[in-house]
Amino acid sequence: MYASNKEKGMKLKMKIFKNILKKILLTKTIRNIYKIQLIGNLGNIVEEDDKLICYINKNKIKKDKYGYYNIYCDGITKNNKNIAKIFNLNKPVHYIIENINLNDKQVYIHNYNNNCSITIKNCNFEQGCKIYSNCDCNIDSTHIKALNLLLIQAKKLTLKNMNLTNEFSRTNSDLNIILDANKNINLINSNIGEENKKIKISITSKTIELTNSTINGDEIECKSKNIITDNKSSLNGTNKVTITTDKINKINISSNTIIYNDKVFKQDKKKKVTIETKNDDLTNKRLELINLLKNLKTTCENTKIKNIINKPFSKTKKRL
Repeated sequence: MYASNKEKGMKLKMKIFKNILKKILLTKTIRNIYKIQLIGNLGNIVEEDDKLICYINKNKIKKDKYGYYNIYCDGITKNNKNIAKIFNLNKPVHYIIENINLNDKQVYIHNYNNNCSITIKNCNFEQGCKIYSNCDCNIDSTHIKALNLLLIQAKKLTLKNMNLTNEFSRTNSDLNIILDANKNINLINSNIGEENKKIKISITSKTIELTNSTINGDEIECKSKNIITDNKSSLNGTNKVTITTDKINKINISSNTIIYNDKVFKQDKKKKVTIETKNDDLTNKRLELINLLKNLKTTCENTKIKNIINKPFSKTKKRL
């Protein structure tokens, strides 16, 4: 019994549909493979319309030949853009490093592609961490044990609920903290450094913003076109605080020596000074007055000593 033309047509359509379905499934499978490989095979990936989110898995973090942990968060690189476009994967990548503890070796986080972003949250890096990135980097509630050097570079850097201090201060070791961002650095509810310790802190960015945050150390240097702070924030330098800026709304400083736009002001005691843009002239006059009074005091003391030394002993004795 021969099949009707209608039945033949239905079978042909089913065959074509199955072939199309196989191609779709194959393409989807290949796409998922590429999606994992293109962004570093670092963990679970959630795809959204405008970006890819990669939740980094601790087991995917590899050590280099020296035993250090390296996390490469480069997203879709220039070399992979063509294949990414074929599978509609040419999107920004947001890497999330969360609830990861790495306690035996130092951690290095790398990024060479600005079409990405990195979030580090609730992590513990017991042997220290260095971050070299060209993208936005947000670090929240993370413990980073500061060794001799703590270096964080980013396009935009946000530190929130952070406490970066010299945990080896008992051994009298030096610590250098360097925060460097191309666009802006935001410190929110954070404490950087520690007073009366051998800590040098350098913060450089186009904009530096402090909210309920303090920066403490032996020497502090801030370079920025614009510095924005609130009343609960301050710079506390045991030896020296250096500020270079075009604009500053208001900032509280406590230090023996303040260098403000190349002008050096010294104080006998580490007193609190508030600098504001709207009151720059008054601030400078106040600081200059401090210097003047200090110099006057020194001159008076020296003059008194010289007079006592140059006068005959008998006259000096009578006055005494």
